[in-house]
Formats: sequence, structure tokens, C-alpha cells
Amino acid sequence: MKSKLNWISDLQWCIDNDWQVYLVPGTFFDHRVAIRKGGITSQGKDYRCDRYGIEYYSSEIVGSKSYRTQQQAMEGMQDVYKQLRKKYEITL
Repeated sequence: MKSKLNWISDLQWCIDNDWQVYLVPGTFFDHRVAIRKGGITSQGKDYRCDRYGIEYYSSEIVGSKSYRTQQQAMEGMQDVYKQLRKKYEITL
């Protein structure tokens, strides 16, 4: 139960810090996980300008690890949440 709560906490941290983590479906045996810093505010696009003229940028980084099924890739996303939080979380 504790591990389930940890990945949910990591997911919430990613959302709060504007990290978009998602599945890139591919052909058979070729599903990957991708991330975008700033992906939430840019609405998943490389560039977006809102009605007030504020510009948002992000770029997609697709992981190198391939998964056999989408379910395995979704499970791999939990590790990505944890890695992002561990690398970028500021501890005071």
C-alpha cells in the first residue's frame, strides 16, 4: 500500500511542478514514455501564446526504453515520476 501512495505523491509533485509525463503508443513491442517540462502550461504543445500575450514553451523528450505493452509502459511511468521528483525536488 505504501508504494502505491508514493507513486501518487510523485505524480502530484510532477503536476504541481509542470511536468507532463505520458505514454507514446507505438507499434507492437514499441511503446515509450515521454516527458515535457512546461507541458501542462503549454497544453502539450511546443509553443502556445495565451490571450494575454504570454508565451509558453516546452519540448518533448521520448524515453529510450521500449515496452512490450501499453500496460507495462504505464507501470514504467511510475518510475519516471519518482526519478523526476528525486532529481528536481528542492530539499531545504
